[in-house]
Amino acid sequence: MTASRANLRATGWKDDDFAKPVITVGSPWSNALPCNFHIRELADQVCASIERQGGKAFVCGTPVISDGMTNGSDGMKYSLISREIIADCIETFHEGYMADALFTLGGCDKSTPAALMPLPRVDGIGVTLYGGTAMPGRCDGCHNGKGGDGLDAGVLMEAIGSYGVGRMSQEELDRLERHALPGAGNGPCGGVVVWCGALYWC
Repeated sequence: MTASRANLRATGWKDDDFAKPVITVGSPWSNALPCNFHIRELADQVCASIERQGGKAFVCGTPVISDGMTNGSDGMKYSLISREIIADCIETFHEGYMADALFTLGGCDKSTPAALMPLPRVDGIGVTLYGGTAMPGRCDGCHNGKGGDGLDAGVLMEAIGSYGVGRMSQEELDRLERHALPGAGNGPCGGVVVWCGALYWC
């Protein structure tokens, strides 16, 4: 294993690190969508905790495709299959590096089940965690369908329909677009549910 150890030393490993358990950290991160945008930061915190507890963390990144962003386009063809690809990536990485356990993170309806799937596939020891829900958006004079002031992607999708039938102005729609999703976290999937119900393809 001389060459293997030399490669690990090049990434910062020291002599005593070779006696530590190796933990795969599955991190389906992307800066292309809010549901998984914060996953890399969470993975960094998980890795730091693993190191503090005496392990060595190997991070596995994966692609993530949002159906909420790709609906109505050719990109939608890649959304649902990305769930399987995420699971395959984590499983391949974990088995390829013969790690001792898995710690996976998920943030959307693709990455959350996909991050769990490798655990039973490899009959592995591990934990999977959900990255968390997004905070609601807010803007003066904006309301959701129940009359409250908390906005999300579902409100935005409904607003698109309202605009389409002339019940909302372009200016009102623009305001909702700018405020409905204030930051990272799973929230846009609520809009997908509305979109799915309307198109009957879920």
